[in-house]
Amino acid sequence: MLLSYQELVFRLCLGFARDPAEAEDLSQEVYLKALKKIKTLKDPAVAKEWLLRITRNTCLDYQKKSRSRCRLSLESQADFKERMNPETLLEKKELRQILKGAISRLPRRQKEILILREYGDLSYEEIASVLQIKKGTVMSRLNRARQSLLRLIQEKKNG
Repeated sequence: MLLSYQELVFRLCLGFARDPAEAEDLSQEVYLKALKKIKTLKDPAVAKEWLLRITRNTCLDYQKKSRSRCRLSLESQADFKERMNPETLLEKKELRQILKGAISRLPRRQKEILILREYGDLSYEEIASVLQIKKGTVMSRLNRARQSLLRLIQEKKNG
């Protein structure tokens, strides 16, 4: 019964995560949570609403964790496929390579703080604690790192 909503759950997760792999992981997490809480579902007539509440809450938790502010997208499968054509995929791959190269060229302190924030998803307070520096220092270093990264990417794309 709950598996009949699998595509809907995936599309909702995709709207929040904006990444197919993340959406797949979120969908699996939704179904794991639903399986664990199946005994709380008293009325099978409200199974869809119950599952979508779990989906929404799981996705909101994901957004809090990742600090992303993606809006729920109601794009159709055709729009998604259009965005994922071979040319688009190649462009994204090239951009990822440029980004990785630019990150590797950052000074150690900037690279470290950027990775802790963007890859590790640590808060400013957590970064300050890990690096044993003040929160204001974290904020200024992160700002400089982002500016440097943008400059390096622009240089690579233009030259």
